Amino acid sequence: ISLWPAVTRSLRRHPWLTAANAVVALLFLALLLNVGGLRGRVLGRSPTRAIRLAVLPFANLSGDPQQEYLSDGVTQEMIAQLGRLHPASLSVIARTSVMRYKKTDTPIDRIGRELGVDYVLEGSAQREAGRIRISAELIQVRGQAQLWADVYERELSGILALQSDVARNVASALALKLLPAEQTRLATTHAVNPEAYEAHLKGMQCSHRVTPQDLGAALEYFELALKRDPNYAPAYAGVSFVWLDRQQAGYTAPREAGPKAKAAALKAIELDSTLGEGHSALAAFNYLYQWDWAGAEAEFKRAIELNPNFPDARSLFSHYLMIMKRPEEAMAEIQRALQLDPLNELVHIHHAFLLESAGRYDEAIVQLRNLLRTSPQNPMAHWGLSYDLFRTAKYEESLAEMKAYYAGDREMDEALTQGYAQSGYRGAMIRAADLLIARGRTTYVVPIDVAALYAIAGEKVQALEWLEKGFEARDPNMPYLGLYPEFETLRSEPRFQALVRKMNLPEA
Repeated sequence: ISLWPAVTRSLRRHPWLTAANAVVALLFLALLLNVGGLRGRVLGRSPTRAIRLAVLPFANLSGDPQQEYLSDGVTQEMIAQLGRLHPASLSVIARTSVMRYKKTDTPIDRIGRELGVDYVLEGSAQREAGRIRISAELIQVRGQAQLWADVYERELSGILALQSDVARNVASALALKLLPAEQTRLATTHAVNPEAYEAHLKGMQCSHRVTPQDLGAALEYFELALKRDPNYAPAYAGVSFVWLDRQQAGYTAPREAGPKAKAAALKAIELDSTLGEGHSALAAFNYLYQWDWAGAEAEFKRAIELNPNFPDARSLFSHYLMIMKRPEEAMAEIQRALQLDPLNELVHIHHAFLLESAGRYDEAIVQLRNLLRTSPQNPMAHWGLSYDLFRTAKYEESLAEMKAYYAGDREMDEALTQGYAQSGYRGAMIRAADLLIARGRTTYVVPIDVAALYAIAGEKVQALEWLEKGFEARDPNMPYLGLYPEFETLRSEPRFQALVRKMNLPEA
């Protein structure tokens, strides 16, 4: 929206403005437009300090809750577009953290403090027939001054070009000097198949909730997108992550999920080699299933090179680095992920795991308890806390956290309670392991989970037997063999050392 008409209207309405007043008005205009970098100099922003920006959830103005996926998709795409622009100068908060503010009236200054950002971009999206209308507004947190605003309307097929226009204008308002490659990328968007684009957005909305039902729905949407456009690379990346999540959560056996994840990731990269999500999915497959350490590192670095503001890739990369016995690099990556996504529960859990892998159990306990204050039902926080409390000999508290992890599983709760009553903490772990084994006769059971329970109980032979089963099943948790504290008593065992060598892991 041009500000020149606003200035001329003001002069016409107020003829008493002197020439000096007009000069002040024009200087104010120059400040807002950042002519010659004036705003940066006046506001005292250091040219070497990265600007921190949050894209707040775009409002759905359609009046139809079923269109929520579209406004969420616009939010996600704006984060992605801006996150790839001049990352040395612009740091963009990730989706998980900003979605906490969806449909809230949290003041801008509070959001700025909680996320540690200098600016916020907010707006709305509205679809009418085959067209989409987007409004956007850039606000400086300090003083809550509007720096730029505009409204765009196009055919839905041109939405990527529309979002590139918004990103280009935001960069200009922030006085970012884009590199030629960045300018070219913004200028070379292509039309999308509207039905494929919509199906992909719906799939992404489901995939953020990793229940079996939501992952199934996400896969259906991604496959629908590919029916509408067989060359839509983001949908292939989505398919890959669904299968990776399914195997990691134990919903699907790795022998089934792994190859499907790989094929989809490779297809995504074949169709669009600049898609960071495709490289991140292949990196995850390489280290979780293939145990190809060199290949995993190369793909992680490529994903981060393509999108340095991609916290998911950095968080996973931090685990890879810890597995490779490079703890300082691992901590640097997880800290960067926390800066980019400070409210992401999974990133905090990944951080806690790195702390416990380094033997810093008390710090991990504090972190997980803090997380549970705001998200008391988070199962992975309960799981990690249970093992950290075990390592610090707080057995009753550890048992309570394990029960919280299995909340709703009455059979497991009874096994843990009866085992503890009969033989203490060790008995509870054995009864839990036995129950998982019994369930394994009819469904897939994660071998390393059984091994961990037996190891805690001091049953070394059974623990090693289940670790060997994990190796044969390509359990995606096996790369953590040398990090899990519950396996500390096994590390001198020849069978354990043989597994480490077969997997080409650094010596435990």
